[in-house]
Order: sequence, then structure tokens, then C-alpha cells
Amino acid sequence: MKKDNLHNESDVFLAQWLEGNLSDQELKLLVSQEDYNAYIKLRKGLEVNERLNASIDDSLVAIQDRIENEQSNVKPLFRNWSVGVAASIIVLIGLFTLLPNSEVLVQTGFGENQTITLLDGSEVILNAKSSLSYDEDNWLKDRKLQLTGEAYFKVAKGETFEVQTENGSVTVLGTQFNVNSSKDYFDVVCYEGKVSVRTLDQEFILLPNDGVRAVEGKTTNKSKVKGTAPSWIKGESTFRSVPLKKVIEALEKQYNINIDDEEISNQDIFTGSFPHDSLNIALKTVFETLNVTVIYNEKEKRNIKLRYKE
Repeated sequence: MKKDNLHNESDVFLAQWLEGNLSDQELKLLVSQEDYNAYIKLRKGLEVNERLNASIDDSLVAIQDRIENEQSNVKPLFRNWSVGVAASIIVLIGLFTLLPNSEVLVQTGFGENQTITLLDGSEVILNAKSSLSYDEDNWLKDRKLQLTGEAYFKVAKGETFEVQTENGSVTVLGTQFNVNSSKDYFDVVCYEGKVSVRTLDQEFILLPNDGVRAVEGKTTNKSKVKGTAPSWIKGESTFRSVPLKKVIEALEKQYNINIDDEEISNQDIFTGSFPHDSLNIALKTVFETLNVTVIYNEKEKRNIKLRYKE
């Protein structure tokens, strides 16, 4: 009887949480850690299906078959059949293992930002044309995330994890920082707390407003930066002494365009910013001060050529 009551209470808490009447942190205090992890996984499977490597359709069919075989008399808690059945089965007979493999993969498109909340309450804001992945089931034992592109991390107080990229890694404890990693480019800025950065050739400890960068495998010394958060989360990309070709890559990711930069020197450096809501202004802001001509057909702005002015 006591076990049935616990199940009933869990049903109520789960219903309130899925309806938005309970926050993640409130739910975490009301149920066991095992149930909490299962509920988080259920939500990701049902509401953010595109973040996973496979569809949950087969899993829901398997759950339905199990119900019929068990001849269960489960009453859905919700109007949505799939949510009600999946929630009831997870609480009553623990079938959440039927969901797809535990790797979570989040990818953003051109000009898109996306916010992800991790199991420990930490928040990640993913910039355009970036990807983030991690093993959800193994998160408590192995807190590692794989990042390609750029992301801003707000780590929950007292929590820690490691961000791995092809250019280096960042280990953190309750802090806020930005990581930008692409081919031959690695840039990390700490905005709050302290982060440990390992590039391909050196290690650093960054404090608030410290930054470190590696270009083509060569790491520069630490530098000071301004601000309390990266500007791109508010619709403007800002650069400080960045190779122009990396700025061009950022323009392509934000505006879904192709820029022919074959004639642009690898030695050109850019300091400044461009907005995310106007391609014309962005192109003028970046290239006019560098004596570069922007050539494109007004009807076909997706293909742009760059030439130095004579």
C-alpha cells in the first residue's frame, strides 16, 4: 500500500511538472534521484526529440505492447496519450530503459541560438551552427560535454564538468564562461568564477574577465576582456584582434551565406562587431574599414565575393 501511495504521489508531481506548475529544482526535491533522471529523459524524448540520435516512436510502440502483454489497467494522467502512457509506465514498471541510447545531441542552424538545461541545472546557450553532445545516463559519473562551435555556459553553483573540443578542453566549477572552437581556432573567456583551460600546448587558470586564445595550434598569453557576458547572446557578434577569416565564418553561420574569400589575406585582423539582424549593415561594418569591396547580386545575396579595393 505504501508503495502504491508513493507511485500516486509521483504521478501527481510528474503531472504538475509536465504542465509547468513545478520547476526542475522543485521536482528534484520531491522525488528520488533515479525518478528525477527518468523524468528528465522522458521530457527530452517527448518534447525535444530532435536532440536525440533516434526517434522515440519505436519506444512508444514497445511500451504500448508491454501494456497489452501485462494487461495493465493504467489510466493516462494527461490528455496527450503518448505523454500519459509513457509517464505511467516509467513510474509503475520502470520501462524508461526502452527509450533510445543515452547520448544527447543538440545542433543549431544558421542564425539560430538554442538554450539547453543540463541535468544538474546548469544552462548552455548554443550559438549558430554549433553542436553539443553528452552521455545523459552517465552524467553523474562522467560529466563531459563535446562542443563544436560556440557556447556560453552558466554552471550551477557547486556543480562541475568538462567541456571537450578538438582544440582543447575547459574544466569548471560553478562559473560562467564562453567557448568558441572551430578549425585551428580556440577562444575561451571567463566571466564569473574560475576555469581551467588546456590548449594543445599549454594550461591556464582563468579568473573573471580573463581570456585565452589559440590560433593554428599556437596559444597566446592571457588577456583581459570587457563585459559580463558574450555579446552574441544579445544579437551582436564582437571580436577583438581576430583573424578576418574567422569573422567571415561567423557571418556565414549567422546569415546562411557563402563568402568567397580566396583573395583575402590570412594576416588580416579585425576588431569590432556586427549585428545579427541586418546583412547589409553587417557587411559594411566588417569590410568597409578594411578596404575590402563586397560584390554580390541583390537578388542572390547568398553568394558573396570579396575583393580588395584598388
